[in-house]
Amino acid sequence: MHKEKSPQRSRLVAAGLCSLDIVFGLEDPAPKFYAGGTCGNVVAGLAFLGWDAIPIARLAHDVAGEFVRGDLERWGVNTSLLGLDPTGATPIILEKIQTSKNGIPKHRFLWNCPDCGSYFPPFKPVLRTQVEDLKKKLGRPEIFYADRVSRSAVELARHFRHEGSLIYFEPSAGGDPKLFREMLQLCDVLKYSAQRARSFSELLRDHKAYLEIETLGEDGLRFRTRRAFTSWQTVAAYEVSIKDTAGSGDWTSIGLMSEMLGEGRKALEKCSKQRILSCLEHAQAIAALNCQFEGPRGGMYQLSRSRFMQSLTALKAKKPGDSKQRKISLIQQLSTAAVCPSCGPTDNRRPRLDGEKRRSAIRTASEK
Repeated sequence: MHKEKSPQRSRLVAAGLCSLDIVFGLEDPAPKFYAGGTCGNVVAGLAFLGWDAIPIARLAHDVAGEFVRGDLERWGVNTSLLGLDPTGATPIILEKIQTSKNGIPKHRFLWNCPDCGSYFPPFKPVLRTQVEDLKKKLGRPEIFYADRVSRSAVELARHFRHEGSLIYFEPSAGGDPKLFREMLQLCDVLKYSAQRARSFSELLRDHKAYLEIETLGEDGLRFRTRRAFTSWQTVAAYEVSIKDTAGSGDWTSIGLMSEMLGEGRKALEKCSKQRILSCLEHAQAIAALNCQFEGPRGGMYQLSRSRFMQSLTALKAKKPGDSKQRKISLIQQLSTAAVCPSCGPTDNRRPRLDGEKRRSAIRTASEK
C-alpha cells in the first residue's frame, strides 16, 4: 500500500502516455531528453507544484525508460508503478522546432528514428488484469486522470468515481468508440483541443462531464458546464513571445487542477462561474509561460519553483517578470541511436542526469 499523502498535498493518479521526448530546438542543436507524453507532462508539472503524482504505465527498464524514470523522480513523481507487467519498450517522441516563413517558431513531431529510420515504440495500455491490484494499492486520489481510452483506464475511472475521486479525461484521439463512450459517461471534466477533436467530434455529443473545455490554440479556450450556464464562455490567451507551444495544453490542465481541483470532485461541485473563469485564466497564464521556453516543460528546467511562480504572477499582472534562468541541462552527449531500441543500445543502466548521481538529481525536486 502506498504511503498516505502528506497533509495538504493533493494526489493524482494518471493513466496514459508516458514517453521519452527528444527535443531538437533552435537555441542549441544538441538533442535534449525529457520525460514526456501528456500523462508524463501532467504528473511532472503537478509534482513540481507540490502534488503527489503517481503515473501507471508499462515502461521497460530500457535506456529510454531509465531516462523517463530519472527525470520524473527529479521532480518528486512516484515512479513505482511505471513498470507494470508485461512491460514494453518505452515510447519515444521526437520534437523538432523550426522557424516558419513568417519567423514564428513551429514544432512538428516525428515518430521514427532519424538514425536508422525505424518507427519508435508505440504506447501500450496497462492490461485489465492489473486493475484489481491497482485498486488495492492506490486508495482514493483527489483526481484520476486519463489521456486515452483502454479497458483498464475505463475500469479504473469507474472504480475511482465510485470512491469519490474526480475523473479528468483529456483525449487526444478517439481510440475504441465503445470505450470512449464509456469514459464520457464517467468523467467530471472533459478537455480536448479543437484541432485534435476533429477525429472524434461525433463521439462528444453525448457525455456526462460537468465541465467541458475546448482549447483553441492562440485564440485561448472556451468552456461550459452542465448546470447553471450551458452556453460557451471564452477565455482569451495571454500574448507572449513564443519559443515553443508544445505541451501548452498539458500545462492548461496542470494549471486548472492545481488552482481549482485540489479537493477533487468536492471542489468542482462548489465552483461558481466566476471561480471557474478565474481558474481557467490562471491555467491560460501558466500555459503561456510554458510557451516562452523550448520543450513541453522547458520552464521547469530554466526556472526554480519560486522564480517560476514569480514569473507566473508577473504574467498574470501583465508585467515583465524577472525570469532569471538556472538552466538544468537536458543535453546528453548522445545521439537518438542511444535510446532507439532498433539501433541496438547495449547499456541499459540508468543514465545520470546532468552528470550527477541519481540521488542528487532527485533532491532538486524540493528546490524552492
